Amino acid sequence: MDISWRIKSVLWWHAMSKQQTDKPLIKIGKEGTGVSSILFFLPSEKSYAPIAAYFVKKDQDVPDKKMEYIVHEDGAHFYSEQLKQNLITFSDEDLNKFGFINSSKILDQIKSFQYDALVDLNQSMDQPLSLLALELDISMKIGFQSPIADQLYTLVIEPSPSGFLEKSYETIERLLGLV
Repeated sequence: MDISWRIKSVLWWHAMSKQQTDKPLIKIGKEGTGVSSILFFLPSEKSYAPIAAYFVKKDQDVPDKKMEYIVHEDGAHFYSEQLKQNLITFSDEDLNKFGFINSSKILDQIKSFQYDALVDLNQSMDQPLSLLALELDISMKIGFQSPIADQLYTLVIEPSPSGFLEKSYETIERLLGLV
């Protein structure tokens, strides 16, 4: 999989301007408090969105967990009405030429709450949401394996060897204590 010049430049720029900050530890085990707030990056592609919609729909009723979701406006129709009250959407007009979300309204909405975990459910690498993971100060960032995953996420999920996304989503649910 080739990495586009746009993503290479963004990764280079981010590496050069990155400042080290200490992030609080989150314990996920039986003795730990676990995560209480999660930001999900949802896919908007027809091939991935219905499976992601099922995954996040069944996790909506988990008590004591605050969940927010962000998706491109073209994919919002794949997700339930119940989920839309916590859904942030963006359009192509909200992106700059490098693919970063540059709408202050959307960025302020995302950054208005402190999240314990970020889960990127996108499978394709060239996503504006994946690039947003670089900018957010969240301790635990979970995403799928890609050539740039090590720069974006603190925890990388290998796709299921059987090819079923459901297995990978179940792994994420177990890690976050949603099941």
